[in-house]
Order: sequence, then C-alpha cells, then structure tokens
Amino acid sequence: MKQWQAVFIPLALTSLMYAGSLFLKSLLLFDFWRQHSFFGGEISIDSLKCAVTRFIDWFSEISSNVLTWRNYVVAPLTEELVFRACMLPILLCAGFKPYSAMILCPVFFSLSHLNHFMEIYTKQNYRIMKAAMVIGLQLGYTVVFGSYASFLFIRTGNLAAPLVAHVYCNFMGLPVLYSQRSGIVSIASIMGLLGFLWLLFPMTAPDLYNDRIDNCSCWQGYCSWRERI
Repeated sequence: MKQWQAVFIPLALTSLMYAGSLFLKSLLLFDFWRQHSFFGGEISIDSLKCAVTRFIDWFSEISSNVLTWRNYVVAPLTEELVFRACMLPILLCAGFKPYSAMILCPVFFSLSHLNHFMEIYTKQNYRIMKAAMVIGLQLGYTVVFGSYASFLFIRTGNLAAPLVAHVYCNFMGLPVLYSQRSGIVSIASIMGLLGFLWLLFPMTAPDLYNDRIDNCSCWQGYCSWRERI
C-alpha cells in the first residue's frame, strides 16, 4: 500500500469541490493583511503579532472544544470504520455491484445522522417543519458525500482516502457556490467542479495506491473497477 498517496491525492481532489470556498477565504485573508499593514504595503511587526495571536487563540479554542474532537476526529474515524471499512466490503462480498453498494451504504450512513433532528428541534427551538427541512438537507448532503467516500474506498482500497476527505469536508462545511463579495467566487466554484469531474477517475486509479492490483485480497478484487460495474 502507498499510504501517502491515499492521504494527499484524495485531499487535493476533494479540495477542487471547495475552490469557491478557498477563493473566498483567500479574499478575506488578503483584506485582513491589508488592514493590518503599513500604507506602503510592507507588513508591520504588529500585524504579524496580531495574526499569530489570533491563530493561537483560534487553535486553543478549537482544540479544547469537545465538539471539535467529535466532528473532526471521533465522528469521521468511527463512521468510516463502520460504513466504509466494515459495511461496504460486506455489501460487495454479498454480490452487490459497486454502484449499488455506493448508493445503499450511504443511505444507512445518512440515517445514522437522524439524531441531529432532536438536537435542532429542542436546543435551537426550530419549528418541527423547519427542523425537518434542515435535517432533510443534511441527509441529502450525507448521501452525496457517502457515495463519494464509498467511491474513494472502492477505487483506492485504502481507508485513509475517505477518512481524510471526511475530515476535510466536516471542517469546510457546505461548499460556497456564490458570494455577493465577488462574482469570481462562482467562476472558481464552477472551474473547481469541472476539474473535480475531469480528474475523478485519473486521481483515484488503483495503481496509484497499490504496488500490485492483481489478486488484491483487501478489497475482494475490485481493482478492475470499470470492468465490474
């Protein structure tokens, strides 16, 4: 197994879906530096100290937050172990075609998030209809992501691939498709989506992640993806 490819290549591929979000964050970062620099364009020592202090405060805050550990460590790890490492191979060994397993497994993955309905309904005082709409949107998103994570696992045969994608998507949230701040954000989003679709199969080619793709027992011979669909 080639572990570093299973981390960095899927991360780069997933980042393409967030091209608009990353571009918007870059604009905000640029504005921050411009507001805290000298008029001549040189960055002051005070601005550097301010940036470092803010980063340390932000890192300290999230590292001591229980929800942060749940969302970025515990939840991705446990969900990928259950739904990708355990459930998906069982479906494949049971005779389900890869595309069928890619749809069925994310449905169970999505239903496991129904517990958020009570959290939204009771703690945030949403009306039941509004809470149902929010949860419906979340369940739809988890089905889409679950299909993508299943695709990564089947193609690469490595749990690290869907795991890093899961952590990254939890951190980024929903992709930004439009911003009143700049129309270029929408262009970046479209270009990122087109690049993602174009590179989806080449960047998940089995031979990038495995030294040998013949008789690959770890994923039941599903290296020849195109031939078995």
